Amino acid sequence: MNCLHCGDCCLRMSPLSAPDPCPNVVTLGSYYLCGDYENRPEECVNHTFHATHCPVGLTKLDIVSPDKLRERIDNGWGLIKSL
Repeated sequence: MNCLHCGDCCLRMSPLSAPDPCPNVVTLGSYYLCGDYENRPEECVNHTFHATHCPVGLTKLDIVSPDKLRERIDNGWGLIKSL
């Protein structure tokens, strides 16, 4: 599944997020990324939906264009690599 880096999962469902948001979340503009991506919890590594692209992110970010989707995915991976 392609993550769209909308922050929903990181802020609500990370095993590190109770009772506060995950301390590893880094916000860059509208992108929410893991500041410790290589060492993120197993639950985060294995988190997925039965879809090619995250349906929560598509809805939350109102992405309908294939070009915007591709741009979001590419930008997100570029930002992760830069951390």
